Amino acid sequence: MLDSAIEQVRTMSHLLHPPLLDEVGLVSALRWYLEGMTKRSGIETSLDVRPTSFPRLTPRFETAIFRIIQEALTNVFRHSEASHSCVTLVRNAEIVAVEIRDDGKGLDEGTMRFRPGNVGVGIGGMRQRVEEFGGALKLSNANPGTIVEVIIPVSEQSRDRALATA
Repeated sequence: MLDSAIEQVRTMSHLLHPPLLDEVGLVSALRWYLEGMTKRSGIETSLDVRPTSFPRLTPRFETAIFRIIQEALTNVFRHSEASHSCVTLVRNAEIVAVEIRDDGKGLDEGTMRFRPGNVGVGIGGMRQRVEEFGGALKLSNANPGTIVEVIIPVSEQSRDRALATA
């Protein structure tokens, strides 16, 4: 029983902060996580990264984006009844954009509008992480499915890097 408990703690630790995130970056950590998500949930999950040579971000910024995607996919697994989901990660000179899309049952109006009582801890945490970096979170229905959109200005990531080196 003790060995099983130790294995569960190790698994949870890796899911909360995979070593790959620090060692080789966000894109590799996401590939690893999505592969595991597909195996654990049966929901076929894909990753689209643009540019394909996605640059490293600050550790704090990469962790925030990883956690946002992780929480969105946890919601897909728990609530959507989806069979497919796709994560798109885009970086250009002005923004980092993330889109998580599924083909499930969608959201109710209260959740999409972040009404108290409709939004759980997960969506609240996603929203807080996005706002810490000066970004925006939008939830919408895709008919079928849900779209989670995150836009964070690159200037916030640069500000974070400056604070980290100060």
